[in-house]
Amino acid sequence: MFVCVLLYHYFTESLYFDQYSNGDLPYIYTTITWVCMGWLMCLIAGIGFDILPLIHGTTPFHENAMRQFLITNLAGQGVLAISTFMNTEQKILEFATVGISFLCLSILLLGGPGRRMFKESKRRKEEDEVGIASLIPGVAFPFFGATILACWLYRDIAGMLELGRSIMIMFFLLLTVVIIISHFNRRLNWEVIAPQQIGLRIGVLLLLMGLHILFVFLAGREATTDDTLIVDVRRAALGLALIWGFLLCNPLRITRMAFQNGGMAHSRPIFAALWMLPFCGFHAYSSDPSLLNPAVPGYASFLGTSGLLSIWGYAWYLHEDHLHISIHKRKANLPFLTSFIVCFLAIQMLYWDLRNGNENSFFYQRIWAAATLCGTMVLAFNFVRITLFSLEAWHKIPMFYGRYIQEKSLE
Repeated sequence: MFVCVLLYHYFTESLYFDQYSNGDLPYIYTTITWVCMGWLMCLIAGIGFDILPLIHGTTPFHENAMRQFLITNLAGQGVLAISTFMNTEQKILEFATVGISFLCLSILLLGGPGRRMFKESKRRKEEDEVGIASLIPGVAFPFFGATILACWLYRDIAGMLELGRSIMIMFFLLLTVVIIISHFNRRLNWEVIAPQQIGLRIGVLLLLMGLHILFVFLAGREATTDDTLIVDVRRAALGLALIWGFLLCNPLRITRMAFQNGGMAHSRPIFAALWMLPFCGFHAYSSDPSLLNPAVPGYASFLGTSGLLSIWGYAWYLHEDHLHISIHKRKANLPFLTSFIVCFLAIQMLYWDLRNGNENSFFYQRIWAAATLCGTMVLAFNFVRITLFSLEAWHKIPMFYGRYIQEKSLE
């Protein structure tokens, strides 16, 4: 739905598309909220609903919890889609308020299960391969949803929309790092990070994220495009957060195990998501504050490459776990990866043009959008094919995660 709506507005040059293209912050905020708290959050909730109760030995989700979340979330996405077709700015913003409220309510509904899982987890944090990081996002859901809604409702106050946007991106940076650690440390058992070290490393990441969020708000209050100290610290904090998110995952060990002696089986999209983080950090640090393009200072480059690849890659790998396909027989899905490599290269060229003063560089933006669209369509087609038309048996308990049930039966 999201892709179809944006394509329609792109080709018809509607009021919504014109305002978004002109860098109108409420329209950018609405679009990012639709992406982060809409369909991406549905994938994340599905992953959590599927495997976290198995890992932590809890039953945090009531029978209707996921149904309530999906109904509320899809209602929000539907209202946001309708809002883009309104013919006046006032109506667009009014409908967007209703849509964002539904999305935030759906996130708040996940807060209760997240807290119960944190309190009832039967796995000691030092024994969990992902440590405390596995439970932090669930605990943060109520704060996350309430803050995003408050920032939208008080959008007339300078800096509030910038604050909400930065919180969304930082939350998804945390999720991306947790997904990468979970895949290599827990799912593949590569032991890339000692569980005892994860808490400290995540703590440093949270500190850098908080620093960036603070200075984003201050820069929004300052309301200037000049290269001030606040703007410099904002860019530096984002760049450091992205680069530290890359370093804390122990990328050299992951790369060595992925390629040495023929390489060990792993998710290539998640591996690519890891190595795109430092490039996103470089974009964030070296961006020009005078450019109002939404891709600056690196939010869109992170969300459009590393964020999407990690979440989609993890969801795809988990689905193949449900089919009990051997990890050594899984295909790389080259069309999907190729689309995102083209997307990534287009972003590099876009930033090169922007740094050289070409602020009207639409060619690489179109390649970026087209490549992302192709990757999305390939993934959607494969999901439909493998779920509706596959002869493979789907198992309720995904392979590998059954070991947690066996461990509990032995206790």
